[in-house]
Amino acid sequence: MMHCLLSDRIGDFAAIYDEDVELVSVSRPASVSLDALAEHLFASRQDVRIEWEQASRDADAPLAALSVSINAEPLSALAEEITLASDMLSELVGCERIGIRVTTLRRPMCPRFHVDHIPCRMLATIGGPGTEWIASGDVDQDLLADRDTAVPPIRRGGDIRRLATRNWSLLKGGTWDGRFGGVVHRSPHETVERLLLSFDPIFTDPRGAAARG
Repeated sequence: MMHCLLSDRIGDFAAIYDEDVELVSVSRPASVSLDALAEHLFASRQDVRIEWEQASRDADAPLAALSVSINAEPLSALAEEITLASDMLSELVGCERIGIRVTTLRRPMCPRFHVDHIPCRMLATIGGPGTEWIASGDVDQDLLADRDTAVPPIRRGGDIRRLATRNWSLLKGGTWDGRFGGVVHRSPHETVERLLLSFDPIFTDPRGAAARG
């Protein structure tokens, strides 16, 4: 049976290569600077929608990308968090480039439970509630496949879980390998503000991350 790993050690991300691990979520230290930035963006009602692609080890790209679109000081704490997450992810999965998205949300971005059809994705909610997900053993596959229903695809006795705010959470996607269909997840359904980061490894090797395990 698949399971998730909750940890406070960055090194435990290596467990994503275990066949029975679908998700690894690692807690991060508290950050007054990141909390203040999130609160500033929420209070000033800034709509942040930034996407860029960078070389895996490019330490200058995050601050340059953020400075163009976000009116806040300082941005260095957020840029550093993005750089650290990008470095960790690239070292873990061996990708050459990373696609990064920084978004403020006031309503669900992905309101329906779904699977990302990519090898893997890392999510980090800096402010507001974290992403909701369903453990693979609790997923009702028939409901998940039914595009005409909004009923959460949960088997009887299952639960909707939530990734912790500030954690770095790495989710296997639908193309990780041929043995697992990907983590089922969605945006929280509360109408609340969020500051969300996402990281997608980009491979020139079509076999992707699973080939490196």
